[in-house]
Amino acid sequence: MEIKEYELTPIPRKIKAKSKNDEIYVAVKIGNGQIGGNIITVNNTPLAKGNITEPTYIGGLNELNDKLIIVETNVLDVNGFTNRCVITTSFFNQNNEELFSKIDRGDAPENGVASFTGKYLFKFLMCLVFTLSITTKNFAQTNTLEFSNLETPTAPGLILFDETPASIEKPTTPQGLGLNLLGLGQNGGALEFAPFWLKDHPNLSAEDMYTNKSPIFSHLGVSLATVSSDTLTFISSGIRTRIFQSYGKNKKKLSTIKANLENALSSDLSNPETIETIETLRKQYVDLIEKPLFNIDIAAAIGASATNNSYSNLSLNRWAIWTSFNFRPKGDDFYFTAVTRYINSDNFEGAEKSVDIVDLGSRFNYDISKFTVSLEYIQRFNTTFNRNDNFRIATIGSYKLSDNVFITATFGKNFNEVNNIIALAGVNFGFSKKKVRAF
Repeated sequence: MEIKEYELTPIPRKIKAKSKNDEIYVAVKIGNGQIGGNIITVNNTPLAKGNITEPTYIGGLNELNDKLIIVETNVLDVNGFTNRCVITTSFFNQNNEELFSKIDRGDAPENGVASFTGKYLFKFLMCLVFTLSITTKNFAQTNTLEFSNLETPTAPGLILFDETPASIEKPTTPQGLGLNLLGLGQNGGALEFAPFWLKDHPNLSAEDMYTNKSPIFSHLGVSLATVSSDTLTFISSGIRTRIFQSYGKNKKKLSTIKANLENALSSDLSNPETIETIETLRKQYVDLIEKPLFNIDIAAAIGASATNNSYSNLSLNRWAIWTSFNFRPKGDDFYFTAVTRYINSDNFEGAEKSVDIVDLGSRFNYDISKFTVSLEYIQRFNTTFNRNDNFRIATIGSYKLSDNVFITATFGKNFNEVNNIIALAGVNFGFSKKKVRAF
């Protein structure tokens, strides 16, 4: 497991007390839905450790004055949306008056730990000049992009035009920035981002991630897509989000694993046994949090097409809204998804008027290590012309090539009456979001 260390500046961080009789409390809040632990020492003597989200007593000012207090906070990357870590360190007195508070940020290595070390010095009445040589391994501000290890979902705009390896999405996590390519980049693709994760959320705890039953904002994804052929180009935009999720009995398991992780992260990370414990617990935690027992997602897309690939011929001619329901009967690797979709389309299959379409379908999925094998079936109802004979059936295989690249291949029959053989491959990449200045 990779550990990235951050020496927090300035060194030291000076704190002014209000009375020589002050009793000092400290709290460290872990944000962005990550999990962390703390070790607080003075002169190599432990003062507190573990989860100290709530103010924790560390001593009287008469004991701490002019002494260097070291706060080490180890944050583990468990958030599938981003590996950005944000911590808020605060000191209080016995009257709950805030004496100091600072938010620090940094990126954890993929599936690794961001270790923040802050040095604090209490001063009462006299403020002496205290100088330390500043040798930082990494400053706690960074603006680079890192890969995330979760498969990015198919963009709604690609589903809108039936040009995607899977017409029914399995539940996945929208990244800070995600990329779908069709036909290995030859006939289209989509770019998707999650607006919620374009900024940090210091007050968002890991517990919030699995107790919130309506994660509408955190799961919101916005996308742009394009699909082209020799004579026709489709351009579309779409949104998706999750309106309900439930972890059922696994919520208690997540809380237990979270507590065990906090204890392990509050230990000596140079101990190989500690690292092994953290890696085991992290795998258990991520495996559960990626698999709610039941969830409901909604999506919508609007698209335009242009004949002869000409911008002057571009016109809006299709939009759709849909809902998908996902259920894991035993909370394990077998799950199925049902979808209901309404599509309004102009010039559909040569029709001279707007056509209303309803899709009803289901998809069965089974995860086997790095593979996902799926079978989907969708029945299409053309309510305008009372046609119910069109359908799509496909077998889908997805392979995790690496922690950041997924390849999907599909074979089957598409909705079209002609040219309806599906033999399509795609690749998608997931990029986690850090604080990118361009946004």
